[in-house]
Amino acid sequence: MSMKGFFSFDTLNGDYPLLGAAVANGIPTAVSGVSDAQKYWIASLFEGRVVYLTADALTAQHAAAAIRTLSGKRVALLAAKDEVLTYRKAGSKDALYRRLAALAQWQAGAEVLVADIEAAAQLVPARLPVFRLEVGGERDMRALVDELAAAGYVREYSPESRGTFAVRGDVLDLYPVNAEHPVRIDFFGDEVESIKPYDEVTGERYEKLPSIEIAAATDVVFGDGERERVLARLRAECKQAKTSAAYSRMQSIAEEIEAGGATDFILPLLQNSCDLFSVLPAGTLLVFDECKLIRDKLEGMYKEHFERFSELEKGGEVMSFSAEQLAPAARMERFSDFRTVALQTFAGNTCFFQPLKLFNFTSTPARRYLGSLPDLITDLKAWRRTGYRVMLWCGTPERAQKMRDALSEEYLPVRPLPAKLEDFTDIAVLDETLEKGFVLHENKLAVIGSSDLFPKAAGARRIKRKRGDLFFAPEIGDFAVHETYGVGKVTGVERIETTDGTKEYVSLVYKGGDVLHVPVESMDVLSKYMGGDEPTLSKIGGGEFERVKARVRASLKKLAFDLKALYAERQEKKGYVFPDYFEEMDEFIAAFPYEDTPDQAASTEEILADMRSEKVMDRLLCGDVGFGKTEVALRAVYLCVLAGRQAALMCPSTVLSEQHFTTATERMKEFGVRVACLNRFRTEKETAEILAGLQKGSIDLVIGTHRLLSSDVKFRDLGLLVLDEEQRFGVEHKEKIKNYKRDVDCLTMTATPIPRTLHLSLSGIRDISTIQTPPHARLPVQTYVAEETETLVRDAVLREIARGGQIFLLYNRVESIYQYARRLSEFVPEARICVAHGRMDRATLEKNVFGFYRGEYDVLVTTTIIENGIDLPNANTLIVIDADRLGISQLYQLRGRVGRGTRLAHAYFTYKPERVMTSGAAERLKAIMQFTELGSGFKIAMRDLEIRGAGNVLGAEQHGHMDKVGYELYAKILKEELTGERQDSVELDIKATAYIPDGYVESGAGRMDCYKQIADIRTLDDYKRVCRSMEETYGPLPPETLNLLVIAVLKSYAAPFGVRKISVGRKGGALEFSSLSALGDKGLGAAMEKYAGSVGLDMTSAPVVTFRPQADGGKTMILMTKFLKFARSFA
Repeated sequence: MSMKGFFSFDTLNGDYPLLGAAVANGIPTAVSGVSDAQKYWIASLFEGRVVYLTADALTAQHAAAAIRTLSGKRVALLAAKDEVLTYRKAGSKDALYRRLAALAQWQAGAEVLVADIEAAAQLVPARLPVFRLEVGGERDMRALVDELAAAGYVREYSPESRGTFAVRGDVLDLYPVNAEHPVRIDFFGDEVESIKPYDEVTGERYEKLPSIEIAAATDVVFGDGERERVLARLRAECKQAKTSAAYSRMQSIAEEIEAGGATDFILPLLQNSCDLFSVLPAGTLLVFDECKLIRDKLEGMYKEHFERFSELEKGGEVMSFSAEQLAPAARMERFSDFRTVALQTFAGNTCFFQPLKLFNFTSTPARRYLGSLPDLITDLKAWRRTGYRVMLWCGTPERAQKMRDALSEEYLPVRPLPAKLEDFTDIAVLDETLEKGFVLHENKLAVIGSSDLFPKAAGARRIKRKRGDLFFAPEIGDFAVHETYGVGKVTGVERIETTDGTKEYVSLVYKGGDVLHVPVESMDVLSKYMGGDEPTLSKIGGGEFERVKARVRASLKKLAFDLKALYAERQEKKGYVFPDYFEEMDEFIAAFPYEDTPDQAASTEEILADMRSEKVMDRLLCGDVGFGKTEVALRAVYLCVLAGRQAALMCPSTVLSEQHFTTATERMKEFGVRVACLNRFRTEKETAEILAGLQKGSIDLVIGTHRLLSSDVKFRDLGLLVLDEEQRFGVEHKEKIKNYKRDVDCLTMTATPIPRTLHLSLSGIRDISTIQTPPHARLPVQTYVAEETETLVRDAVLREIARGGQIFLLYNRVESIYQYARRLSEFVPEARICVAHGRMDRATLEKNVFGFYRGEYDVLVTTTIIENGIDLPNANTLIVIDADRLGISQLYQLRGRVGRGTRLAHAYFTYKPERVMTSGAAERLKAIMQFTELGSGFKIAMRDLEIRGAGNVLGAEQHGHMDKVGYELYAKILKEELTGERQDSVELDIKATAYIPDGYVESGAGRMDCYKQIADIRTLDDYKRVCRSMEETYGPLPPETLNLLVIAVLKSYAAPFGVRKISVGRKGGALEFSSLSALGDKGLGAAMEKYAGSVGLDMTSAPVVTFRPQADGGKTMILMTKFLKFARSFA
């Protein structure tokens, strides 16, 4: 329900009506004695247009959410760009897009703009271009595409992230920066036919829109002829350079700007750029939330800005106008040209204006009940007796319904909320979220917020369905694996026309230059090669690949046999059945300060169910670093401890064990669990005490390295063993662990993801839980791609140190790492630097990493990160030197090392300007540029990591096999060995026109993807899904493409009957069976009877069912499909 008009100054008691009148009359006013929740409520009462200023971004977020809820007004939240001084070749635009969306809302008439002072001090466009489209309206589509490109939108194959668009015929797919979802806009000529939002992950359609406003994707807006003026100014700036190094850097910036497009580096030079306060309408009210804090933040911000400017200027990273990226300091000191009001908890200096009216209110924050219903009921009854009205904001409809039920049991009257405060009586229970509440005694009103009522915020549970497993169609230039002929390289797609029709073939080149043409309808025998390094090409003929496949199959047969035997043995063993302890477990889970992700909740359920059953648990828990595996494991530990048994958590490194110890101690302290840590950092005396405690049972949970496997470690009653990254323990340790596993429940955690296909084939053998959803609070990492200069590195390091954080600097050459660290300490003498690399002796390595973990150093110069699982919430900047030399998945994993806390993290991928880059490296950097948003690059990286994960689960030997035959074929053979079912592909000889015309799907990669999807059709549901997705993406299917889909369905129907070959031509169709016994199927017999007039039997060379020719090849195939579908109905 909307709260619009519910509260107003004139219906309130006390001094509130006077406050409203003073502000309305333009009298500068200061209010003191108010809590945060009350400030937001007061701000929601002001009429006219309001700008609410805060000292930091978090307060701004809280304020915007509360004002929106309490007033029902349109509220825009202005974000600060995270870096305005330096020039960056590419960077994540997340903050910029949020900023532009807010400016577009304000421009369109939003009543309230909330901004932290940094966001308010940065330049804004005086007028932000906004494109409005209406259904039924006219718009030249070509001109619109050009305008979008000029306004910062990037044309892609499909819009996966904000600020991108794609054009297919009369369809424009666009992801506006100011919309929650991408939209599909259908044109008919120049008329806008429909505007349909859709889900970017699942493709699900939402309700159609009558119109849409599209905000520009950049704040750089050139006037007429202004571009030339700006370029001339840049050239003039270069001539002012103080040193030759600065000159060459400025020159390269100027050249890149000239060649490239818009960059906010030149904002101060544009006529359309100004400070926010110059564009506010006359009569705007400025509300200051804590003037002193805002003033302190402003001073620090300008001081840092000018200090950085003078440092960066020496290296030519900035130009003289860059200092003007923030509004002039004088403009930010006095605001007497606006209506002003200050809201403060304590009376104090208002800094920015002289107040003529002062108000002091007494503030009572709402009591925090945190799920305690009896306390709430007691207070509600007391309030009712004294005539108070109470609003309970529950946060979700489910919680609100539970609350109504609980209150009606206590005979407390709940009434729907009326339109105005004066009509309100008793208690109202609301579905919406209001974080914190307040009590207004003079108005006899208690407002109780969601986080006052409940211990945890109700997370918005939008679970996105995944689009199946990520398959990749091979593209031109990729290596591909053919199931019969092995590894070849895709050279292109050829269209061949014959008298029988037109078809397309994918051409692959093999060893010795042999070329193989694969018809597109048989694309399912091709898969993109996914494995280790570049593979060697196979030779056609000579049976070489068949021998490789036979070796892989033999090895997998043994693996499958071992796995099945192990599983059978474990099924027979009976383990300890842990009691349920539902209430205690619920209490422990509720104390977790964050909202569970859906995957975390599911994994918890699976693990606890295993422990409460008879079997001996052996479960694998997979999830990315920082996705909350440790929390899930600690829940299992708590259940074990509740049952009076002991638990052990074992990690591969000392630093990791210390980290887990810190986490566990903090998490368990309220629950009386006694935790100890056993590793090299403990003294002999401490170690002896811990060992005695384990034997006596006075220690519930012990965390340690493989030291736990020593013979002197004896448990009184071990009930649960948790292993972190098991694949990193040595062979002899694994043997000891295996002995433990026979009788003790075991949970293994790993950060390497596992491919879903492998997960499915193993799911009957190994219990696996996966956590794939990131936690809510994780902010995206701001990623930059830039040339490496000393000035830039120095600036990045000092910025991070200034905010109290630490820096990972990745330098991937051990030979010269110490030289680089020395050079770094020369040009950043302020930083405390330590070095870590894989060839150091373990003690030094651990000492350095542990010192960094404890905060004794600011910068860790390291080779590809030594510790995979180390969680350093304080390391929030990553600098990668020579990023073009690393693979994408390495870069992705590195980027995951920072941004683990709730602070915004930065990742700088740098490259040497002077080095000639290989085409592969240029491609990788291009991919990183795209992958600053989690787009397609992320998927490739995930796939790469998954293959490594598969290697980890199945062992090194299997990883080698995977490299030989490629991942997809490997997974297929494994599945066949585990299930005992062979999947032979049906041979096709179809003489009919079947391909995807260029005009229908323009992009080559897109066509390959479609071919692969079509060839992978296995069921009627698949057929419908592919049909729908292609029609929604590209429009109605042309007949030649429909034929392709019919071939795919025909193939899928034929496979279960043992059909070896399908032929279609002028003389009709034929199904050739592998053996006479296949013809004995009763469904086939019934179908032969039903279609007697159209089918015949030919036994000359093999058992063949023949079909009479229909009007064309397509019709013949439809007849054959109906025949097989009918036969299937008997199965």
